[in-house]
Amino acid sequence: MPTNSMLNNAISYKSTMLSRQLSKAAVVGPGRRHTTSVLSVIVGHHHINYQSSTNDNIMVRQHKTPIRRWLMLLAVIATTTIRHADCFTQNNNIFLSIGSYFSTRCRRPSSSLSPLFSSSAAHKEEDLHFDLNHCYGRFRKFRTAPYHAPQIRKILLVSDLHMDYPANQEWLYNLCTSDDAGDTAIESQTLILIAGDVSHDLEILRWTFQTLKMKFGEVAFTPGNHELWIDKERKLKVATQLDADDDSARTSRCRPSGRGDGCTTSIEKLEKVLQLCLDEDVRIGPVKVGSDIVNEASSRSGQPVWLIPLLSWHHFSFDTEPSIECWGGIPSARKVVADYRRTVWPSPLSSLDDSVSQFIDGLNDIILDLGDIKIEDTPMLTFSHFLPRIELLPEKRYLSLPTLHSCIGSTFLETRLRRLGNCMDKNGNTDHLHAFGHSHLAWDAVIDGVRYVHVPLAYPREWEQRRRSLEIGSMNGEESENRLPVCIWDNSLGEKNSKADSEYTSTGFPSQWLGGWWSKYYAVMPRQPHRNTELAPWAAKRFRQLPGGQIESFDHVKVELQYQLQCPSSWTAGTGKWYDQHAK
Repeated sequence: MPTNSMLNNAISYKSTMLSRQLSKAAVVGPGRRHTTSVLSVIVGHHHINYQSSTNDNIMVRQHKTPIRRWLMLLAVIATTTIRHADCFTQNNNIFLSIGSYFSTRCRRPSSSLSPLFSSSAAHKEEDLHFDLNHCYGRFRKFRTAPYHAPQIRKILLVSDLHMDYPANQEWLYNLCTSDDAGDTAIESQTLILIAGDVSHDLEILRWTFQTLKMKFGEVAFTPGNHELWIDKERKLKVATQLDADDDSARTSRCRPSGRGDGCTTSIEKLEKVLQLCLDEDVRIGPVKVGSDIVNEASSRSGQPVWLIPLLSWHHFSFDTEPSIECWGGIPSARKVVADYRRTVWPSPLSSLDDSVSQFIDGLNDIILDLGDIKIEDTPMLTFSHFLPRIELLPEKRYLSLPTLHSCIGSTFLETRLRRLGNCMDKNGNTDHLHAFGHSHLAWDAVIDGVRYVHVPLAYPREWEQRRRSLEIGSMNGEESENRLPVCIWDNSLGEKNSKADSEYTSTGFPSQWLGGWWSKYYAVMPRQPHRNTELAPWAAKRFRQLPGGQIESFDHVKVELQYQLQCPSSWTAGTGKWYDQHAK
């Protein structure tokens, strides 16, 4: 049985360690001081010190049994917190109680652990909603009137640039500076669309925007998960290099600065990313691209397109398919995916439930000014980083991380883009294309009248390991210099040497299937998520087979033969009903 002195030392040690852990994330702020035993609690961005009185310490020591003394210690903490409730009401910041602190440290959903002192009137639910509304208000400065870019004739798509890799920086620099890439006049009439995941480093993100602006007339962007990672200050041997010998030239590589972003939450980081976009004249709001002037020399009538970026974040309930069974060693996504370690969300937001995804989705109502535009009569190109549908990802038995479905998409995103509209034009062509990123698996599919396209640059090692699953359209080839962003909209209107009349529909979207091996697979194979005791051969190598577990016999050649038999080479986006997965 522990002695009184041993227990006193344990109590003092636990309090000191908790104080030290919490003190790392905040700066000492207002609070009342009494005596010695310190407990720190974070409130928004402030740090409040609590100290129990001498009488409180005496009450704890009077209890002889360890269990009673621990319970009494918790009661003293509660009493001290309620005693200083006025400190919490001094700010409109979101409240983080001791209970939610333990919830965060244990990485459990905040909804499963209610705040320890929720009985306090200062922590009522309406106060929390008020704080969230205050956070929404901070993003109203990014709401801008719809922008019109009539000079733009083409839209290129690429996502997941991952500019933290020198090889990808070299690819981008060569793309934007090579003399043989195309006519300068045409490039100035081209918009490039970046569907997230450029870098968590703000300086690299700025360098990327500046490099893209050297070549393309317009740049449109929506943040991905990497942009919202907290970039802490760190010491590096090499500082960031943004400029060459003179101000007009740029270096071919931007190295991390190590200065960090100075953010304490991912909401602050998102603010800085959006502000950087405005500073660099990068489009983050609605853009009407092209002109509706008809060219008499063309057999096609010109038609503009509305470009609408959509903010999003992943959530667990996106995964509606059965988990893999009869296989051991499969880790949960939250243990291996960096988003759960490198993003910080203020309470009551948590990445372990739907709250963050709902909050980020709600920002679209704040930032997007769609009230005065007519999107019913104009083709629409929406884009996001995360996946709006689970059908845009292979089934779990085909993935090296079968739990990836829980951190890759948002059902709120799909609901939003459907509200914006989807239909066919008078010629039967799809007039709503949605571009997405994040999965690093090339895709081109039509589901329920909306065409979904993913063109990833991805990591250099992925091109070495699984090039087939990344190739789509002009983004293909063994050598990186041969991989180019894919044109997903063309309004050239029958100009000389233009292929728009044959390769693009009347809406401007590609008439032919762009590619993507897995979207080809699901064009001829049904989706069977109930086969959750099987793993593909390449996935089975990574995990432990248990009784009942099976290895699927997967034949790439069989898939190719079925594709050639079922899918005519003359397929177009409007007439190829076989390609609509909803019809299966």
